[in-house]
Amino acid sequence: RALSGFYYVKSGQKLIECRARGRFRLDGTSPLVGDRVECTLDDQGRGRIDKVEERKNFFIRPAVANIDVMVFVAANANPITDPFLIDRVSVIAAAADCETVVCVNKCDLDHGDALFEIYKKAGLTVIRTSAA
Repeated sequence: RALSGFYYVKSGQKLIECRARGRFRLDGTSPLVGDRVECTLDDQGRGRIDKVEERKNFFIRPAVANIDVMVFVAANANPITDPFLIDRVSVIAAAADCETVVCVNKCDLDHGDALFEIYKKAGLTVIRTSAA
């Protein structure tokens, strides 16, 4: 997790509050949520991120890295999802070697048959859900 210049690194069962080294700012990179990192702890148990390991992939919005599966939640009711958004996201995910799952939500209001059929035929994993 990243928040206001602090990075929270999970190490085993511990969550370590870290700052990134200044050189990350100088070379224009920044640790992202999902990065695998090497960090050094000080005497108070706070950390410093020294190195970001090579990323499998990354996305700008949201700023995340090393994603295996992207779940796109869509609905055919209140509001109706424009299929163009799913198309766009699935192409971006495929280019980053990331599986896309389309989750058709609010099936209690509308089963979303059109969305289900389109993306099933396109070879994507499609699931239907409802809070009801």
